[in-house]
Amino acid sequence: MSWIGLVRDLNFANQILSVAVTVTRPAPDDDAITTRGIWMTPNTEAMPPGSGFQRGEAIRILAVRRDDVPTVPKGTIVLAPHPEDLEADPVGWVVDGTDRREVDHHRVILIRATEYDA
Repeated sequence: MSWIGLVRDLNFANQILSVAVTVTRPAPDDDAITTRGIWMTPNTEAMPPGSGFQRGEAIRILAVRRDDVPTVPKGTIVLAPHPEDLEADPVGWVVDGTDRREVDHHRVILIRATEYDA
């Protein structure tokens, strides 16, 4: 195992850094996948003054292992605790896009979707 693989395994196995998530992709690959994810530090998009509407909420990004979830297309449903209360019950999120793809994980942009709450 490489050092990078070891660090990835330790990060995703760490109960402090990672949270239990359930990922359900759109059909035909719509079997629920139980895995662990890591919430990234939320950010907001900087918009130049006078550019119209601006996003007022933080952009939520979740890292998910690629060996557990090979693809995470837009519209995928994710059940995960809210990043502001990691001890709470999982709530519904929908993948709005991909922030970044790494060799070992995806970083997906999530939007809160109360209709999927457990």
